[in-house]
Amino acid sequence: MSFVYYISAPRIGSQDPVLGEKLIHNFFLKLLSAPEKPSHLLFLEAGVKLLLPDSSAITALKILQDEDEVELLACKTCLQHYGIGDKVAAGRGSSMEEIIAVMQRSDKVIHL
Repeated sequence: MSFVYYISAPRIGSQDPVLGEKLIHNFFLKLLSAPEKPSHLLFLEAGVKLLLPDSSAITALKILQDEDEVELLACKTCLQHYGIGDKVAAGRGSSMEEIIAVMQRSDKVIHL
């Protein structure tokens, strides 16, 4: 079964930002040792900020990309909106068409 994660924020949840940032960091650390990996991590909206060099999750994301061959796709429009297109430390910019195609090919899309 193929699955992808759709990440739209640099944290999990919306109630406590500090806790949410800890949770997303922990999520990616635990994903490293998960028996099944997603084919893609899709970053949209403020979720693209997780791909910046100073993100607490960047080390885990680089390992997922390089060692586990999980493709990290960041919405180009979102990167441009935040002015960070040339600053990402992992993944690559992607069109909305490609992101839609990845979701449609997947058996499951999980939104964080």
